[in-house]
Amino acid sequence: MSVQAKYVGTTENNNAKGLLLELTFTGNYGTNGVGDLVNLAPFELSSNPTGVLDPTLSYNNILAEPPENIGVFSEQLGGSYVQLQPNAAPTLTNLGVRVFEPGGVEKVTGVAYTAAELAGNVKLLAFLPLQ
Repeated sequence: MSVQAKYVGTTENNNAKGLLLELTFTGNYGTNGVGDLVNLAPFELSSNPTGVLDPTLSYNNILAEPPENIGVFSEQLGGSYVQLQPNAAPTLTNLGVRVFEPGGVEKVTGVAYTAAELAGNVKLLAFLPLQ
């Protein structure tokens, strides 16, 4: 897995709670057309080691199903940018994050991330209805 998500915090807007997640990249890019899959389920060392890291342990029970309204909040990838690619049958573990080079060409399957992409991050905002 080449994308790791970390829980940053929450925000509220128009009766919806927003979860702010920070993505960082490592290794090589996933599959062209699909991207790298990000795992939005909570981190558990033994059963879900690629899940969302949360130093405050606030995230663990917030997100129980895939969010319907999720988008890119900010990108700092040295000119590269991302596009979210929801799966046809969404789960918490199969949201695709496609990475595009400056100029609009998607990264090639298996190619290494650039230094700027490795040093940068992407923040996602996922809105959930208030309970």
